[in-house]
Order: sequence, then structure tokens, then C-alpha cells
Amino acid sequence: MEGTTTELTKWFFAMYLFSVSKNGVSAKELQRSLGVTYKCAWRIGHKIRDLMSETGNDLLKGIVEVDESLIGGKVKGGKRGWGAENKTCLFGMIERDGGVKVSVINERTRESIFQEINKGVAKGTTVYSDEFRAYKTLSTEGYIHDSVVHSKNQWKMNDCHTNSIEGYWSNLKKSILGTHTYVSRKHMHRYLNEFTFRHNNRKGNIFEEMLKQIN
Repeated sequence: MEGTTTELTKWFFAMYLFSVSKNGVSAKELQRSLGVTYKCAWRIGHKIRDLMSETGNDLLKGIVEVDESLIGGKVKGGKRGWGAENKTCLFGMIERDGGVKVSVINERTRESIFQEINKGVAKGTTVYSDEFRAYKTLSTEGYIHDSVVHSKNQWKMNDCHTNSIEGYWSNLKKSILGTHTYVSRKHMHRYLNEFTFRHNNRKGNIFEEMLKQIN
């Protein structure tokens, strides 16, 4: 907000709109609600998403589900799914009944995935995944690992499943598609900040938690 010519009341009203929305707030909606230009609304939206960035180093523990997903615009023809062009690869880790950490990764490789796991999950944690081969060495990295085989329609085996992270992907994609239509790779991390912050503070007062981020 420093150096801005936009009234602080509009900034705080925009923050309130972000705090009460389940699916995010588009720049056009901010433009209409605040009575500012589209350029100003777009900038305010991104500044608030940056504010919602969680910089804490708390590690996920207990039972953690991990998974990768693709998000991006539709392309006519060409490959579908993994290997498709113009898609952004995301990697997510979610603690059962706890927090979530989601990031953009350059590629779906063991190196990229394990860099995020080692940075975000405590050693000794039980980690559940699908059958993707990159996860097979998790047990040698200090984690307790089990997996379900989605290719054989195995979605749950006792306590092992990835339904929580799959549900997170579903909500994230529906929200982005319904509210923003498309998000570029360049700005994807900002939208992940927003939805991660909202998930991790869902049991509290999101507006108050946003205020605590201001320094």
C-alpha cells in the first residue's frame, strides 16, 4: 500500500472481498466493486495475493498426501494430459485435516518432486501417493510410504488414499476456471498463494489473518 494513490478504504474492502470469497475475486469484479480502473484493480488483486503468501517454515507431518497435476488453457489437437503443451505443472502436499503446500514445478521428475517434499514434509511422516514411479524411493529418504494404483481403479486401501489432495485440485481448478478463466504460468504462484492461504486459515478469521501479514 506504500506510495499508493488509491484510498486505504478501497484496499481494505478488496481484502475483505478476498476473505469472504471461496472461489477468488477477478480483476473485473474488483473494478466494479471498488470503482477503479481495470489496471488498478488488477494490480490490487496481485498485491493482495502476494500478501497471502505464507513464508513460515512449518513442516507437514502425521499423514501427508502428495500428487502432481496439470493446469492451463485448452489446445486444439496435439497431446493431452502429461506431455501436453501450454500447461503448468503443479505439485501439492496436504496434511490430513491440516495444511497444504502447493507449488509450480518445472517438470514432473523425481528431482523436482523430492526437492519440494524434503523442503515441506518432516522426516518420519507417513506419505501416501499414487503409483507414479518417482515416489518409489520415498521409503529410502526417511519417510513411511504407501500408494494406491489408480490405473487399476484402486482409489483407497485401508487408510491409504489421495482423496484429500485430489479434492484440493478439483476445487482449485473449478475456482480458477469459474472466476478467472485462465491463469498464466508467470502469475500462477500468486493464485496458489491465495488458495493455499484460504485453505490453511479456513478454521479461523481469514480477514484477520490477512491483516497480520501486513508489515
